[in-house]
Amino acid sequence: MNRPVDREVILPDSIVKVPFFFDEGVTMDEIENQNPMLDMLAEEELAYRAKGEMEQKMSYPMFGIGLQYMLIGESATAPMDQGMEPEMTGMDMIMPMVSITLPIYRNKYKAEQRESRFLWQSAREKYNNTLNMLQSDLFKLKQQLDDAERKIALYKKQEQLARTTYQLVVQEFVSAKSDLTNVIQVQRQLLDYQLRTAEAIAEYNTRVASIRKLRSFNSPNN
Repeated sequence: MNRPVDREVILPDSIVKVPFFFDEGVTMDEIENQNPMLDMLAEEELAYRAKGEMEQKMSYPMFGIGLQYMLIGESATAPMDQGMEPEMTGMDMIMPMVSITLPIYRNKYKAEQRESRFLWQSAREKYNNTLNMLQSDLFKLKQQLDDAERKIALYKKQEQLARTTYQLVVQEFVSAKSDLTNVIQVQRQLLDYQLRTAEAIAEYNTRVASIRKLRSFNSPNN
């Protein structure tokens, strides 16, 4: 719990059912938009797509256009040494340049493009499979949540009946119409229903926490 071992742990005297509203459509959208596993797979697919586009462009011929600027200094021997006309001595030279690069290993780039395509398709399949798995887990948790809620309602009704029965048995015991064994038996039954109610509430709260984990959304108000 990331706390000192000697720190006191305060527990409530009863288990309370956490407030939770479940909307299937909203929850499915939150899972698809906020779950970190799906975000990772979506980014992985985008990375492979970008890699494939880059490799496709690398297989095209590349053209380059530029200018070369040459500084020519004044020199008395420059015309004879460099074969220049006397009137060009001391003048700078600007020379336009055009370059063409042809991809020699074109098959290599095509193979890399196929590899990138297979990789992003694989990432897409992983995304869909993970989404289907999360949806399946969500429906399973929703079913368990409904079962826990039905148990809570059932055990609370049985607890109320057992409490009424217990009060009657106690009155009968006071008036000597019943013995202590009946009182103890009904009291045990009442405690059993109270325990089952607490267990059902704990199960309900656990399923709520699991659904919030799927959504990666831990606000206590949702």
